[in-house]
Parts: sequence; structure tokens; C-alpha cells
Amino acid sequence: MAIEEIVGSSGDSKQEGSVTFVFDFVHLNASFDDVRVQVKMDHGNWLGVTAADALTKQSFLTKVGPGGLISKKVEIQLGEVRDAMGALIVPLCWMATTTPFLFPKLDGDVEFSEMDPGHVRIALRGSYRVPLGSFGERIDKMIMHRMAESTVRSFLLGVASELQRRLISP
Repeated sequence: MAIEEIVGSSGDSKQEGSVTFVFDFVHLNASFDDVRVQVKMDHGNWLGVTAADALTKQSFLTKVGPGGLISKKVEIQLGEVRDAMGALIVPLCWMATTTPFLFPKLDGDVEFSEMDPGHVRIALRGSYRVPLGSFGERIDKMIMHRMAESTVRSFLLGVASELQRRLISP
């Protein structure tokens, strides 16, 4: 028996739980104007993925997660970069490339904002719908939400690291 038959498929909305929110941020020692240029001109390569991982202009394959055996390969789709009240907002969605019915799809925004001259805050505000119904809800409360938070933190640290590398390298 396939696991999809045991837990239900991702297309069955009865198998999805509540919406859960995640938020985290990191700081980057850089000029907001320099970060703005990188984000607007790089079409998502500031995510730190290689050109081989770019599927289209706004779609990328990469790994997310705290690292090691806990990471998961996902496809990240980016929306249009927009300016909003002095910040730069990039809509994003990521979903697992394999067994998507076991892993939630994250929808959110990456926000770049100036803290002060020379410091930029990179934040991710997002939400996901817990998969696997009430069973998934219990697992999410026990451990998976902390894993989601750790994944978001790891993602943000990777973005900050890649931007820092790009701003230092000519």
C-alpha cells in the first residue's frame, strides 16, 4: 500500500489542517541601497542557488531546512519584487519536490528593510497549512512547527550569507 493511500493525497482538502504562521528575521551588515540593487537585478539568484538550479526566471530548486538529513529539496517560486513603504518585498512560495502530501507548502514574503545606515533586516513572514489532518496537527504541535521555524531561520541566514558574499565580491 502506498503512503498516499494511508495518509491521503495532497489534493484532498479534508486532509489539511489549520493555517500556521511563521516569522523570523536576520540582520545584514550592508547598505540598503546595495541590497536593493542585488535583489532587483538578480532575478532570485540572491537566494544562493546556482544557475543550474534555476527552472525559469522566477522558479528555483534548492534545499531548505536546518541542514544534514533534515533538509528537503523544494521548488521556490518568486513573485515580482515591489517597493512598499521604504521596504523591498518579494513574495515567495516553496513546496517539496517529492512527497508533497507530507510537507506543507509555505506562502509568504521576504522583506528587506533598512534598520539604519549600514544595516538591513531580512524577514520572512509566511504561513503553511498543516498536512495530514488532525494527525498532522498533533505532529506539528509536538515538533514540526519548531522544524518550520528552524527552516525559515536557516533560509534567512543563507540569503544573508549569499547577499554578503555578492556585496563583498566585485
